[in-house]
Amino acid sequence: MLRVLDPNGRLVGDDPGLTIDDLHTIYRLMARARAFDRKALSLQRQGRIGTYPPLEGQEGAQIGSALALRPDDWIYPSYREHGVQLARGMPMDVVLGYWKGVPNPAWAPDRWRMGLTTVPIASQIPHAVGHAYQERLAGRSTVVMTYFGDGATSEGDFHAGLNFAGVWKTPNVFFCQNNSYAISVPFAQQTAASSIAVKAKAYGFEGVQVDGMDPLAVWVATTTAVESARRGDGPTLIEAITYRYGPHATADDPTLYRDVTEVEAWRALDPLDRLRRHLELRQAPIDVTSVADEAADEAEEAIRALEDRPLPDRADAVRHTYTRIPSLLADQLYAAQRGRGEPEGGLEDHEIAEPERDSLPDGSRRPMNMAEALTAALTEAMERHPETVVLGEDVGRVGGVFRITEGLQDAFGPDRVIDTPLNESGIVGTALGMAMAGGRPIAEIQFDGFVYPAFDQIVSHLGRMRYRGRGTVDVPVVVRMPSGAGIRAHEHHSDSPEAFFAHAPGLIVIVPSTPVDAKGLLAAAVESNDPVIFLEPKVLYRAGRSDVPIDHFTLPIGRARIRRPGDDATIVTYGGMVPKAITAAESIDASVEVIDLRTVFPWDRETVLASVARTGRLLLVQEPPRTAGIAAEIAATVAEELLYALEAPIVRVCGFDAPMPHFAVEEHGLIDTTQIETALRSLLTD
Repeated sequence: MLRVLDPNGRLVGDDPGLTIDDLHTIYRLMARARAFDRKALSLQRQGRIGTYPPLEGQEGAQIGSALALRPDDWIYPSYREHGVQLARGMPMDVVLGYWKGVPNPAWAPDRWRMGLTTVPIASQIPHAVGHAYQERLAGRSTVVMTYFGDGATSEGDFHAGLNFAGVWKTPNVFFCQNNSYAISVPFAQQTAASSIAVKAKAYGFEGVQVDGMDPLAVWVATTTAVESARRGDGPTLIEAITYRYGPHATADDPTLYRDVTEVEAWRALDPLDRLRRHLELRQAPIDVTSVADEAADEAEEAIRALEDRPLPDRADAVRHTYTRIPSLLADQLYAAQRGRGEPEGGLEDHEIAEPERDSLPDGSRRPMNMAEALTAALTEAMERHPETVVLGEDVGRVGGVFRITEGLQDAFGPDRVIDTPLNESGIVGTALGMAMAGGRPIAEIQFDGFVYPAFDQIVSHLGRMRYRGRGTVDVPVVVRMPSGAGIRAHEHHSDSPEAFFAHAPGLIVIVPSTPVDAKGLLAAAVESNDPVIFLEPKVLYRAGRSDVPIDHFTLPIGRARIRRPGDDATIVTYGGMVPKAITAAESIDASVEVIDLRTVFPWDRETVLASVARTGRLLLVQEPPRTAGIAAEIAATVAEELLYALEAPIVRVCGFDAPMPHFAVEEHGLIDTTQIETALRSLLTD
């Protein structure tokens, strides 16, 4: 274990060469962090902030490491890095605002070069890796450091992040504050390894164990790691052996899992006492009574300012969810206001999205199937946006299992078309970090049924980052995947997961059904500043060709398309069901309108409601399971808005609430044209 000072403050390692002024700075920052921490703990006990995780005991690890970075380096914290935040210049009202639970527009990652506080354990680690990758791709010398605890090393995202970093040799420093406990679970029950640092070897880079109660040793270890990363020598894992004197959080009782003797033994290793003794030995004592008093007063002033600050209005509950608020979300706000007897409004017109109508460019066209149209859109994106990368399993050399990315690596190189390790959470998590660094990544999930390991990254972070950052964060990430059944694939290769993502706040969910839509909507998704889940019906990849404009164009997100006009009934569907719905509509002697949603969130209520108001009859068709699906949402909305305009009950044709059958009997679970036609005839005669 690397150590510079023993508990009595004597040098036991090489003198790092810090000046007395440097040492005083470290001590003052540690004292300030401790005073803030104690004040925050007091504020929680007074009911003035919410649950709070104290850091006392870990000041040496936090201040020693933070001071090793340049101002232009980046940090991805977990949730106990108050000392790091203060050392980087973040005001106390910004730090306390999070723990008070108030929206804080000052928390802008670019301002502090620091990601947002992260509650899902270890999930910020892939973000730091993706951010570092994008910084290097842009030719910048930025180093990205991420903090986490010993418990986080049991999470899959720890493995994903370190493995990607080792393969990519990114300029990262991984800083583990090993305080011996993950809430109550001791280190020995967290891992069978002798240390966290030894795990680095498995990922192909160096691991260092340092005395985390020795701020000078931490500074030396971190400085060495930062310099190595900046030189291009790859990442380092630092394990700082430290201790938290207080509870995991204010809702925790540490006496249930550790005794007073243990705590007192660690108290003897206090990082503030250690550095104070060293300064006394060097005849350079420091009186920090005023520092502690000033920090406590500053924290009191900050909390009072937060308490005096008026809370935002109800419109703030939806503002910042998207770059522009979908009209259906705005209407939900207005309905809630009416239900409470409040004035309706709060959103400006420019804050609400109003999709335009389709507009295709003049000029040359050529026949393309959907697969070719998607490849063309990806090629254009890479040409138009140098900050765009494509990443995923097998997307480079072989062009993906469906050959959608074929030729891209030859055209744009392996740094921009990346064959990643096999880890979906890592793929999406690093893509998010790339976006935080200014990239426009396009992440491919090899099959629909493989996306679930990335669910936490998509739902907890990708969809919520703009909202959490109060509109200061853009996450222009596209997550593409083949979707749906009908190609006789093995189990887990035929899912339709759109309802999961349509339910998750902050995401746009697109399912094209034609080559033209595939190209135009993918181009729009890449240019969107909101994250997009782009589901490609694999049954349509090579189902036929149509003329697609060669020039670049986008189609409006959130706008449905009437595929077949009619007056007697309305079919609403999307994706692979569109051709079947059209065939069924054409097979009967009636005027049936077929609407292709194209975007399942936000879906086009205007077009659907106008059609049903005219026809009076609605048939909804979706391939995935019936319960809580897209069809159910549309049916509920139509019933709420147009119940008295309906001439017959709404009908749904959906998949079973069961997995897709094995491919030898796949047809038992598929919706066919006859089934849609039968439902349509029944609807028209009801």
